[in-house]
Amino acid sequence: MKSIKYLLPLAALALAGVANAAARDAGSVVVRFGDLNLNSQTGIASLHKRIRNAAESVCGSLETRVLGLRDAYAECVNDAVSNGVAAVANPNLSNFHASKGKGVIVASN
Repeated sequence: MKSIKYLLPLAALALAGVANAAARDAGSVVVRFGDLNLNSQTGIASLHKRIRNAAESVCGSLETRVLGLRDAYAECVNDAVSNGVAAVANPNLSNFHASKGKGVIVASN
């Protein structure tokens, strides 16, 4: 019985390592936003939702009911959304993301 007690934590660590490796190599998705007005709250919210949906799609292979893997999935999604927001390099989107959807849109010319 001792071997099972020690085997379970080792299996959990192995699964966490696999999840982290999968999160790093998850892939990518192109998110198009040429149709959106990034000077409007609606446009920014729509783009953020598209980025989040893409992140969930890319990280979907990690989604599970195993607690350690659920954490890896959430971390993968959060990292992918942050990277997507940074790649767009729009201050309105960055503010929206940083304030978790309560950002103020500053119209620019």
